[in-house]
Amino acid sequence: MNLEDYPLLLRADLVLYDRHGQLAAVAEIKNKLGTSRQWAALLRRNILAHGGFRSVNFFLLVTPDRLYLWKEVGEESIPVEPTYEVDAHPLLEPYFTNAGIDPTNISGRAFELVVAAWLADLIRSEGSFDNLPGEDSWLVESGFLAAVKNGRIEYEVPA
Repeated sequence: MNLEDYPLLLRADLVLYDRHGQLAAVAEIKNKLGTSRQWAALLRRNILAHGGFRSVNFFLLVTPDRLYLWKEVGEESIPVEPTYEVDAHPLLEPYFTNAGIDPTNISGRAFELVVAAWLADLIRSEGSFDNLPGEDSWLVESGFLAAVKNGRIEYEVPA
């Protein structure tokens, strides 16, 4: 991967705040298929190396087929593999279906809207987290769901 192919992150695609208005997570959205943990670690390193959101508990990188989450991994701009890596298909498929969009043929902006809808549903989720399907248990285990529940999302926030 050649990191020069990616523009420097001057703003986050999405920023999530907790219910008290405190920064909880930064989400970077890349409309790229076939990524790897190593690619994700290098991209995150590149973002941090250029001053992007160093002190955040959760850093989320979403692609149409993979989701990478870092939890409290520090502020150093070194490649650190994600704490969690999950298949994005089960999470995002209902949103692609409802919008009538093929995830292999989607514009970057449309993909950002799909991810924003998924995150907004997480923020507004009701009830207990105890009954999440096994493939979604990482949301509770990581503390991500508790951190963003009843919070808010902002779009394209400057670093």
